[in-house]
Amino acid sequence: MKYLSRLVGELSARSDTTSDMSLLKRRAFLQRSALVAGAVALPVAFGGCKSSSQSSTSTPGSNSVGGEQSVLSSDPMNPERLHSWVRQLCEFQPRWAGYPEERRAAEWLAARLSEAGLNTKIEPYDMRKWQLDDWRVALIHDTYDEEIKSFPMWSTKGGSGTAELVDVGLGTEPELLARNIQGKAVVVTGKALLNVFATYKDTYRRAAELGAVAMFVTSDAPDNLIRPTSSGQNNLDDNEIPAFQLGAQDLARLRDAARDGASITWRLDAEHVDGTTHDVVGRLPGSGAEAGPIMVCAHYDAWFTGALDNATGVAGLIGLAEHFASLPVQDRPHDMIFVGVTGHDVGFPYGGVHHRVDAHPDEVTSLDLFVNLDHLAAKGEEHISGTGLIDMLGLVVERPGDEERMLFTTAHPALARTFLPYLVKYGLLAGVLPTIPTVNANSDLEGAMGEIGVPSVNLTMATPHYHTEEDTPDRIPAEQLSRAVSAHRDFLEDMQGMSRGQIMSPL
Repeated sequence: MKYLSRLVGELSARSDTTSDMSLLKRRAFLQRSALVAGAVALPVAFGGCKSSSQSSTSTPGSNSVGGEQSVLSSDPMNPERLHSWVRQLCEFQPRWAGYPEERRAAEWLAARLSEAGLNTKIEPYDMRKWQLDDWRVALIHDTYDEEIKSFPMWSTKGGSGTAELVDVGLGTEPELLARNIQGKAVVVTGKALLNVFATYKDTYRRAAELGAVAMFVTSDAPDNLIRPTSSGQNNLDDNEIPAFQLGAQDLARLRDAARDGASITWRLDAEHVDGTTHDVVGRLPGSGAEAGPIMVCAHYDAWFTGALDNATGVAGLIGLAEHFASLPVQDRPHDMIFVGVTGHDVGFPYGGVHHRVDAHPDEVTSLDLFVNLDHLAAKGEEHISGTGLIDMLGLVVERPGDEERMLFTTAHPALARTFLPYLVKYGLLAGVLPTIPTVNANSDLEGAMGEIGVPSVNLTMATPHYHTEEDTPDRIPAEQLSRAVSAHRDFLEDMQGMSRGQIMSPL
């Protein structure tokens, strides 16, 4: 498949509405793409989608997936019920902040929180949207141009050009300084430590400062998959050069071409425009015995299908909202706020919790606890990664049991002390790091809350396939998802019984 570039043309109309005819065109396009791709399995790569207009018609206690109606258990922790939320959200794609499918996903999530009994609102706000229309990357041969599968690094500068390739290894400062990259297109072998922490976050800006005119980078996903990211230093309209991400095998080919003095050509039809994205906010009043609210948050934007990242977190958000709304009010001393945000995957580091901190300072500073739900369940997999032939082989080992996790918290001992028994109870293998905001998975989510002193928690993981087109619902074990959400439920029930002083105590 030509990696969604033509899909973008169908989905990224500059208005926030899509007609029934354009939905039919989208489905027809996907069918054409499947024929071109040959072996591509659309039900897997695109979550087995029906049209998005059908997705918001679900009734409480039921869901429509793959054309079937099934009544599920009303238990919010029921594995199949939670997995149904994953499957339904994955029908909206790509969920890019400011694009039509993100708005439809917001409406869907608002309906689910409202059905749970929360006072729910969709709160739109203005943003600088990166309008991505099309792109092309091609390696130049003597008599023809060979198109290379790619995906733009989000928010980088649009434009077209041709330049000689220069291999700069991992893109570190000494490697950049060792080569003449003035007017050249740099090739960067990026790594992602623990599948998350990119080694190349400063390379984009520094390469541009040294005169590079484009950047091509791999992001350490298995096989020849592409794992998109935003620039670690996203200056929106002022981003300096076009940048593209490639699969490991294709980047290896560019490295070989660079050694032969080959050139590459590119076109990126994209620009920043004024746009609108949305927070989905559901409020659940408590008894008033404790003054500070508890906020539970999940981002609902995604690069592609986004099952692990972050339909699992959104499923947890819905399940927890249903559970706590079912309790007698006296069992909720704290008010609760359930929030779905965008701008984490697509648009980093704008939007998300940063927006709430800026737009609602009184609300966020009054919080007694912030819990982020992100990457809650996935099959256990290991990606064997290196910098050469091993990357090209794309070795992934699937193993029994859960994916390992990390429990990130702020330096409030009550958080880890309260959560740990539930990690054991529900068999969730996790290390504990009381490092928010200094070291955490999401500087724009729990990290932003930690920066202003709000006690914060994030139990998370990352697998080799997250952020890729293979992050699909079939990789999410329903039973594991239920255990993860149940651990959060029990933790939050305990936190409901604590005062602000107890939560924030240094002992």
